[in-house]
Amino acid sequence: MRIVIAKKTLSTVGGSEVFARSLDRELRALGHDVQLVGLQPAWSRPGIAEDRRSKFLPVRGGRIGAAIDSLLPTSLVSDADLRAAIRGADVVHSIAREWAGALEHAARAEGAAFVETPLVHPGQPFSGDGMGDVARYRRDDAVIALTNWEAGWYRERGVRNVHVTGIGPNLLALPDVPREPATILFVGRKELYKGYYSLLNAARIVWRERPDARFVAIGQPAWFARIWKPPQDARWIDRGVVSEEEKAEAYARATIFAMPSEHETFGHTYLEAWLAGLPVIAGDIRPLREVVREGVDGLHVENNGHAVANAILTLLRDPERARLMGVQGRERVLREFTWESVAKRTELAYQSALAKVRAA
Repeated sequence: MRIVIAKKTLSTVGGSEVFARSLDRELRALGHDVQLVGLQPAWSRPGIAEDRRSKFLPVRGGRIGAAIDSLLPTSLVSDADLRAAIRGADVVHSIAREWAGALEHAARAEGAAFVETPLVHPGQPFSGDGMGDVARYRRDDAVIALTNWEAGWYRERGVRNVHVTGIGPNLLALPDVPREPATILFVGRKELYKGYYSLLNAARIVWRERPDARFVAIGQPAWFARIWKPPQDARWIDRGVVSEEEKAEAYARATIFAMPSEHETFGHTYLEAWLAGLPVIAGDIRPLREVVREGVDGLHVENNGHAVANAILTLLRDPERARLMGVQGRERVLREFTWESVAKRTELAYQSALAKVRAA
């Protein structure tokens, strides 16, 4: 099968970016001919300079156009360039909605099946829950959801050919370093909705009972980070984007993983934490209630400092319970959420989409 996986930004950092690259790798391992297609970025992004397999398309308006197109759900790539990039494909797979309209048009023109992984976040701006988005999902030859909750959301709106694939963890082998007794790790974009600022507030509460607790936050800062700064305290370690080796070491040293997000399609960093044997603190939202099993491999909390602090202290007070949660999470990842199994479920979605096109 000839497959094009299209993602506007194809750096090696970011959940949907790594999702695209992992699918590319695993589908090629299954014997498919796969091409990754993205935008020529307006500024340097991790991994792109070394990328020789992917196809990066120019954007009208040069660097300014590329900057606009990477931030907004627009499409400043010419239709001719898009069609040329996907020509000969059996399936065009759009990840994250960013240029899905233009890709759908190009796929129809080239006779390819059009498949989408929308990563819908109902309630957020540009979240994929608008009338135009839903109308497109109904036209798609297949829609891929990451959870059963997300699949139900599409079906309730009249989308028929929906498949659930899940995702896999993105974590290198853990280094042989000592586990620290009270280190809370956050990995993700440092946004309000991800719970980063709730974790900041939680730290001050946790320190009253556990002054030995350390907090490590890894990820790209929000645009307003210069206004709302982390505490000037040696126990709060704020890092930006790090290498995969540094990330693996942070997981290996940590005691608890906390990302109390209030908008999430799946949350691949929970899988990374479980693979490292950590209990997780997740947001209390419907998709995450499916991903994280309350009291089994993690806890759910509201996105506020007091709730997050209470969950952290609950786990620190009972290290054996916390350890068991991490063990059960790791067992589940290895059983249900490998990239090989995700690729095989995605392959079935492609076959269903192709059957739909050929029957039309």
